Amino acid sequence: MQNSSERQLNVGLLLARLGIAASQLFFAVPRLINGAHTWSAVGKELRFLHADFSTQVVGGVLLIIEVLASLGLITGYIFRLSALLLAGVYGLYFFNFITEGYKTLPLYAGALACVCIGLMFSGPGRFAVSVKIESK
Repeated sequence: MQNSSERQLNVGLLLARLGIAASQLFFAVPRLINGAHTWSAVGKELRFLHADFSTQVVGGVLLIIEVLASLGLITGYIFRLSALLLAGVYGLYFFNFITEGYKTLPLYAGALACVCIGLMFSGPGRFAVSVKIESK
């Protein structure tokens, strides 16, 4: 049986996981479904990767990582890898926003990268699908 502080911790982890995953899925799924033209638009957002890869490939890979990692956060399967991948995505956005000269967007992306790193170290908590299935 969980005591009150453990339950609050697990509820907090659940809310953080679902919040980040929902925001990523809301952004990534429609763009992934819309096809190659949209992938190119997403790839163009990360200008510093253009020298090595086509914008379509960069955008497609980025969207696939965002969707799969978000599903990992929701379910708890490959949770730490999912959190690490999302931290990497937010880190890319952080450096992109800095190179573009934005003032506040790097703070947003950096904060989300730090939250994902924190989730990576904390784990999914008891309210993850993987924990429920594995405990039976």
